[in-house]
Amino acid sequence: MDERRTRAKPIPAADRRAEIIAVTEVLLIEHGTATTTRLIAEAAGVAEGTIFRHFRDKRELYRAVAESVFDPARAGQAIAEVVEGATDIEDRLRAVIDLLTTSSRRGVLVMMAVRSTLFEETTSEGARPRMGPPAFVTEGNNALVDNLARLVFEPYESELRLSPRKAALVLRSLTTGSWFPGLNRENQPLSSEDVIDVLLGGILIEHSPTRETA
Repeated sequence: MDERRTRAKPIPAADRRAEIIAVTEVLLIEHGTATTTRLIAEAAGVAEGTIFRHFRDKRELYRAVAESVFDPARAGQAIAEVVEGATDIEDRLRAVIDLLTTSSRRGVLVMMAVRSTLFEETTSEGARPRMGPPAFVTEGNNALVDNLARLVFEPYESELRLSPRKAALVLRSLTTGSWFPGLNRENQPLSSEDVIDVLLGGILIEHSPTRETA
């Protein structure tokens, strides 16, 4: 093997680690469980040994990738960027729905690829399924709802029948819950216009609420 092709230009350790995480995320989305450290090394332009100088093992690397996908700061920054300059709630929703559709698809594909690594624990009796998702998944989803409430709905709170947080929960459900591989025949998420129609107008032509909402 040509040493010049595997020797990466020296960069700070934190930058190299972030680079490997980013490359691995892309490969997991493209190749799923067929992703190997050899593929990761080639895509990152490093030797395989370099990966294990930054991560104890493949499990630690995959966990770092999954944590990056659900990173609240990453999601919050992305939402803030896409809503900046939006002139009304529909423009704001349109931008956020497109972002959520893309990010949720990415998250599902990554978690499907790493589930056997992250959702099993080794005991004296062997490997068994871990009960419940890792804490960072729950924390990331809670932070996502908080960010949606704050950045998308709070500026329009006086116009809402629901609280900003409940509106955020509905938005998250309509976007992140409408696509999963093999879940439906179309295998497509709801369009941004479909989500906006349901979220702002409901599914009935005319409807008068019979109870107070908050």
